[in-house]
Amino acid sequence: MAFTITDFKSNLKQGGARSSLFDVTIFFPPANTTNANSTTDDTEAIATPSSQIKFLVSSTSIPASTLTTYDIFFHGKALKVAAGRTFDAWETTIINDEDFLIRNEIEKWIDTISKPDLNTRKKELTEGDKKEGTNAKYKSTGSVTQYSKAGSAIRKYKFIGLFPTLLSTISLSWDSSTIETYTCSWAYDSWELSTV
Repeated sequence: MAFTITDFKSNLKQGGARSSLFDVTIFFPPANTTNANSTTDDTEAIATPSSQIKFLVSSTSIPASTLTTYDIFFHGKALKVAAGRTFDAWETTIINDEDFLIRNEIEKWIDTISKPDLNTRKKELTEGDKKEGTNAKYKSTGSVTQYSKAGSAIRKYKFIGLFPTLLSTISLSWDSSTIETYTCSWAYDSWELSTV
């Protein structure tokens, strides 16, 4: 045999990264404005979408990294040349609480980008020099952080120029007693990696 189980274990020194040890942060843009939900009991902390999302995003992914190529031909022979980076959509699954706080804010975010009746943008987003590009007023940032089994952050991906593009349905059924979940797809300009 070319290797032994001892060799395998010695090459998996940390015991493997756990896919369940992560959290997500999404900062909602100022154009959304409603970043607080009052509670009836003043002793409770005031919930915000940004603070709730850390606990209610139940699944996501570490983003893909794609480097496109193009061919240059010389006498019929193709030479591969590196081109640009592309960034696929980022997917999140969110647990829905009865206050619908996170979903409300995502729906408002989408409405500021494209009103449902006339397909126009909110006036505040069309003024000034930040209409498009990474710093556009409708864009924000978010991140996914991977944790070690000891609870320390070991890797963080920060999404630049983030905004929602698809908000899924929420399935309802009389014969179900499960907690509601829905998915949201996010577009972004790029991501930055930081290791801790």
